[in-house]
Amino acid sequence: MASLFRRVLEVVYVPHCAACDVRVDGGQPLCVPCTGSLVELGPACPRCAEPLAAPPDVECVRCRVLGEAWPLEAAAAPWRYGGALGRALRRMKFARRPDLARELAPLVAPFLGAVARAADVDVIVPVPLHWRRLALRGFNPAQAIVEACAGGDGAGPGATVDARSLKRVRATAAQTGLSGSDRVRNVKRAFEVPVRRVRNVAGKRVMIVDDVITTGATMASAARALIGAGAAAVIAFAVARAGDGD
Repeated sequence: MASLFRRVLEVVYVPHCAACDVRVDGGQPLCVPCTGSLVELGPACPRCAEPLAAPPDVECVRCRVLGEAWPLEAAAAPWRYGGALGRALRRMKFARRPDLARELAPLVAPFLGAVARAADVDVIVPVPLHWRRLALRGFNPAQAIVEACAGGDGAGPGATVDARSLKRVRATAAQTGLSGSDRVRNVKRAFEVPVRRVRNVAGKRVMIVDDVITTGATMASAARALIGAGAAAVIAFAVARAGDGD
């Protein structure tokens, strides 16, 4: 009976490409043509992940100017936003497909885990949604990604996943289409660490995770809340890095 049940599951739960739904071999997040559209981020600012035509240890102009006022110790994203990966992330978010986080995990988890280990991360926190948007969407894409990756080695040795130590306390407009300065204003003081959760981040090296990072305004706002609660450092990780005009 158990063997029959497994065979039924294999028929019902066939793995499909996260971007186009073509059937794929188990463990493959994207079909061959969609995989071909992936573009590695390449050289980028180590503090905000802005793509640069420079060695990877060179900071962008903004981060050099801001200096210590920029709250992120580091930011990383393995891929550029767009193509099939962009379609998969949009489907997950706007078509309410949390299952796609599980499909994308093999593509993301090795990088997330490597960053967590290299940065000696203690706590991994998904960027939260405001409760109204969470109720509308039904799930938090960032949390779905973290949880799917943590199912493998995504959390990294010694790192714990904590989705309750950061709260979005102000409903904000969607960042898409806003200028860089408008993005900063839009998410200013949008996050806080609940008093009862401060001890979970105080003195810790925290990694915040989102699906896409563009200017880094959302990540920076979240980082300021965590640092205000005593976090020793905040590192940002996203699946993909979009251009500032995307």
